[in-house]
Amino acid sequence: MKAYSFIKPKKKPIFKEDTKLWLIFITFSLILYIFFALFLALKAYFFKQDSQKLLKEIEKLKKQTTELTLQKEFIYTQKAIYEDIMIKNALVKQQIKNLLDLIPDPITLEKFYIDNDKLIIYGITPTKDIYNLLMLPPLESIFEKTTTYFYKLPNGWYKFKSENYIKSEDENQTK
Repeated sequence: MKAYSFIKPKKKPIFKEDTKLWLIFITFSLILYIFFALFLALKAYFFKQDSQKLLKEIEKLKKQTTELTLQKEFIYTQKAIYEDIMIKNALVKQQIKNLLDLIPDPITLEKFYIDNDKLIIYGITPTKDIYNLLMLPPLESIFEKTTTYFYKLPNGWYKFKSENYIKSEDENQTK
């Protein structure tokens, strides 16, 4: 027997409407998940690149800090040397001023030589007595050894050379 239907047969879909809707949502969710995973992977890659750049920058800055520290120490050393020189120059300047103040009016200086442990004075004096009376006592009070040589000039005055020595630091340490 043949079966007949009163309605015309309809095409039956593979998926129902509800299933199609769920498949669309699942596919859309998977695509969003894949894009989100790619986004996170790219972010991680760029973060790693940035962190490597920052590590290199940190190493570079550490080297610069070390160099700056060395430069700072060098500058402080140079500053100490400069200050020492300035102090020594001021002392020498004061000593020269004191030396020039030490010279009495009748005596004329021609030149003088200053070293760390000696002073040599060249000059002219009217008489040996004026030199011995006015110039020699202050020199003897300052220096340990004083030797003076006189040379008579044609006009009766005397040219003199005075060599004055103080103990050097080496001599002080050996005694």
